[in-house]
Amino acid sequence: MSYTAAENERSREGIVKFGRVTAVDAGTARAKVSFGGDSESDWLPWLAERAAAISIWAPVSVGEQVLVLSESGDTAQGVIIGSVFSQGNPGAAATEGLFKIQVGPSSLEIDASGIRIKAPKIDLN
Repeated sequence: MSYTAAENERSREGIVKFGRVTAVDAGTARAKVSFGGDSESDWLPWLAERAAAISIWAPVSVGEQVLVLSESGDTAQGVIIGSVFSQGNPGAAATEGLFKIQVGPSSLEIDASGIRIKAPKIDLN
């Protein structure tokens, strides 16, 4: 295999990779990701649901399994495009038709039967 063909193959293999978040810098909205072994990314941005006049802030967490997309195959140019439930971080609910947001002990659940807010403290001000 020629050098060019080998380099093209390496790039294609690196376009989409699974990894685990090892560090988070919320101030810059960037995280480092381990791809196994000693391989760790530079500081990568994570995809935002919305990031302008309407903004949704949901930073990734250390230990979270994520998917990194890098058009060139170079993870230094990548972006974290989403999370994947894993054994260490399973889904928050095993029920179809349930929308749930969980932050520590607090949660918001919405389904056909209604809306439930659970939290140690609820401040409506």
